[in-house]
This record gives sequence, structure tokens and C-alpha cells, in this order.
Amino acid sequence: MRFLITCICALGIGLFNLSSEVQINEPFSWPDLVFVEDGDTLYGFGGADMEPFNHEIQTFIMPFWQCFSTRDLINWQFESMLDPADTWIGSSDKCFASHAVRRNDKWYWYFSNFVKSTGVVVADSPKGPWKDVLGEPLLPEDISPTHEYDKCVFVDDDGQAYIVYGSHNKGEINYHMAELNEDMISLKTQPEKIEVTGDLSKAVHRPVDAPYLHKANGLYYLSWRMPYAVSENVKGPYRFVGNHEAQGHGSFFQFRNQWFVSYTTLKMDQDYRRRYRWGSLAYVHYNDDGSIAPMEPQIREYGVGQYEASWDRIEAEWYVGASKGVVKKQTDSGFEMRNLKSGDHLRYPNIHNCPPSPIVEFHYLAPQEEGCKITIHAFEPNGPVIGESALPSTADSPTYAKGKIALQGTPPGTLTLVFVVSGTDDVELFRLNSFGILKSEEN
Repeated sequence: MRFLITCICALGIGLFNLSSEVQINEPFSWPDLVFVEDGDTLYGFGGADMEPFNHEIQTFIMPFWQCFSTRDLINWQFESMLDPADTWIGSSDKCFASHAVRRNDKWYWYFSNFVKSTGVVVADSPKGPWKDVLGEPLLPEDISPTHEYDKCVFVDDDGQAYIVYGSHNKGEINYHMAELNEDMISLKTQPEKIEVTGDLSKAVHRPVDAPYLHKANGLYYLSWRMPYAVSENVKGPYRFVGNHEAQGHGSFFQFRNQWFVSYTTLKMDQDYRRRYRWGSLAYVHYNDDGSIAPMEPQIREYGVGQYEASWDRIEAEWYVGASKGVVKKQTDSGFEMRNLKSGDHLRYPNIHNCPPSPIVEFHYLAPQEEGCKITIHAFEPNGPVIGESALPSTADSPTYAKGKIALQGTPPGTLTLVFVVSGTDDVELFRLNSFGILKSEEN
């Protein structure tokens, strides 16, 4: 741990221009991230750049992997480090991309040995200790006609686990997939090449490394940095769709019933020669046709899970926490949150620079004749009640209404607001398009 702190302190020098994206968990260099949700905690697994990009050998210097946790996507806590010397690799400064999953009451951390092979360690918790249970690669070199690194492990709804990995071969897709056994440390099938169809000349990144597989709304998504393809079958073939806007090595994940994408961003000095990599986050919104909506410039600038009270509007889909049955739906002007029934909630943490006892103004629909009631809690759905009011029905109008609820006794500063709906059971009571923070008339 002393080595980790020393290296991190060395990074804390003012040489770098911030990219437009908001880096998470500064000052820790933390590229190639993947995340695992466990209850109300999110665990992130990634590497570490301990020196700038080395132009002489054309690679990054990465001496270990590291795991952090968060409950709000803003504050992060160190959990454990994986030293390559504790695996069959031995001492190395090429600890490339990793992936982790929780299954069978165990945690499995898959790691890359440079661009050569893939191994796996196991622990009872993200805190470790991590044990190299195989003592050899899970994916050895030459098991397939591609590079056996930059893997992604995906567990489908039926419980079958898959490992996807690879790079390009003279500019052509060369990603491979194999099924894993229930033990998660052995192959059930031999790797097979994944077929990707469509006009790949439109891909921002031509076939590279960093494949990632996830499933949303019944579709399988295979991405490689910004480009992505979809399929109704986990094994493909995959149809190239286009490019999302999260550049760099990325991964998709859910946390508190919201989709996010992590992606790798750079910090550089003035001559753009000294490069370290950081992780950034954005919300993911799926259009009705399965495509991924563009990243909002406001989120690129400010990051996720935090807002400014001075914004004209906070979009409903920018939540961090929602009841299981709540649905995000595309509209003519963007997205709205639907199907909020009695007892359901939406949570918006870290609304900065709020005035004392402000007014929350909703842009909403209430489709039932009796309307609904909104109770505003602080922090969590069971937190202190700081405001509540009935909102009139909009059953006779297709356009959003405005409804206001004054907060009581809140000091100026940062608020976490949770909107809880109540009314008639088992029917949709509330749809939210956006909301804003207004000063009270007394202030």
C-alpha cells in the first residue's frame, strides 16, 4: 500500500490540462474500468498508469490492478490491490485491462498479461485476499487466432457465463467468445470467432481491442470503444449500428436501476506528450429502436450524480436511484420517466448550491383522474420528509403541467432529493419529464 500511495502522490502535480470529461476518483489514475453492483454499493475494477505513456516502447506502464467502491458515484473508497507478483505472471509493469464478476458467493477478477493471455483470481469479497487458483492462464496464448487479452465476462439471464476477448487482425474484427463452466475458472467450450456484419467503414474506431458485451431491453450489445453492434442472440451474428460517444476503453453497467457507461479519458501536458488515463462516467439512454442516444454535453461537463440548482431544468432521466418498475421512455423531445406507481421513487443526489428552503418545480403528467401525491425525502426513500403536496391530474391534457412543492427547513447548500409517489394502488400515477430548483418567495 505504501508503494500505491507514493505513486499516487507523484501524480498529484499540476502538469495536466483537464479533458472536457469529468474524471472520477481523482487523483487516482484508473483506466479500463468495469463495475459490479452489489446491493447499494458499486465496486470498480481497473488498472493504474504509474508513468506517462512511453513513446519509446509505445505502451503504458501499469504495475498493478486496483479496486475501489462507491455508494454515490462521487466518493470512492480503496478496497484492494492485485499485484501481478501474486499470480503466475510474476513481476510485471504491463497489467492491462481486467474484468470482475460476483457469482456463487465468490468474486472472480480476470486480468490481462499485457496483450498475451488472460488469468483469473478469486476472493470471498472485493477486499481480497485474491488467490490465483489456476497458477496458469485461463486463456493461454495461441488458444485462438487473436490476442487473448482485454476480456469481458458476461453472465446471461439463464445463468450461462461467456468470456469475450481479442483484438483486430489487419483491420478486421477478430473478437472471440467461449462459454465458461459453472466454476467460472474453466472453459466449457472452445473459443469461436464472433461475426459482425454491416458497414464498418462508419465506425469511429475501426476494429481494435477492448470488446465489451452487455444486454439491455432484450438485445445483446457488442461494443469496442465507441462503435457498437447488436444481436438477438448472444453468439451473434452482430449488426453494426453506429457509434456512441463514450470514447476510449469502455464498459456498460447498471447501478440503482440506472444504466451507465464508463470510458477512459486522458490528461495531457501542454505538448500533449505526457499522457495518463482516467475513468469517466455518463448515463446511457436506449432509444426505442435499440440505438444508444447521444451523450448530453451537460453530463460530459459536470459528470453523473451531481447537479447545479441554477440549471434551468434537471432532466428526469438523470436519476441515480429508482424503483424497479420505473421505466425510462423515449419521447419526441428526449426521455421521460414513466410507470411510477404508489410507493415508487426517483432519487437525485448532490444538487449543489440550493437556496434555503427552495421550491421544486415539476414538469409532469398525472394520468389518473384523482392526480397523485408527491412526498420529497432527503437522502433516501426512507429519509426525513422535507416537503409534500398533491399534484393535480393531467388526464385531459397531453402536455406537461407544472407543479410546485416547497421544501421546509433545508439550509443552503447541497441536497439529495428523493421523490416518492402515492395514490391509488397498482396504476400509473406519475410521469416526470424534468424538474427545477426555485428560490422561495421568502428568500
